[in-house]
Amino acid sequence: RRQSPARGLAMTTVDVSRVAVFPNPALLGAELNLEIDYQCATPIQNARWVVTYTVDMTATKTVLHLGTTEPRTCESGATNFLKFHCDAIDVAGVKQSALHNVSVLTASLVDDGGGELAKVVCVTQVTKTGEGLTRNVISLLE
Repeated sequence: RRQSPARGLAMTTVDVSRVAVFPNPALLGAELNLEIDYQCATPIQNARWVVTYTVDMTATKTVLHLGTTEPRTCESGATNFLKFHCDAIDVAGVKQSALHNVSVLTASLVDDGGGELAKVVCVTQVTKTGEGLTRNVISLLE
């Protein structure tokens, strides 16, 4: 449960009830589909989801922007759905040694002013397999 100021006027509560990532596991650079079911205590106008993949090494952090959804109204009292797709996670330019590590897939629900209303963080374990670097996204709701 996340409570944040919505447009500086009131507190908005966002409850996330389901997170699904597929295909999972998959090659690191493969397509990514993310679905999130969530409920809002109050309506949120012009809300967007911002999805990133963060390669996190002790000394450096590389944030890859995977995409942003179109603005929409999140209805209160009903289940809202995020269905996000990106064709690939482009890791070109990121050191190979940094990729073989634990990373983070993040989806942030933001209002029209860019204020964060909710954040879903999924740890991503990357391992070397015979096919290449393979990601396994772990949802905290599973």
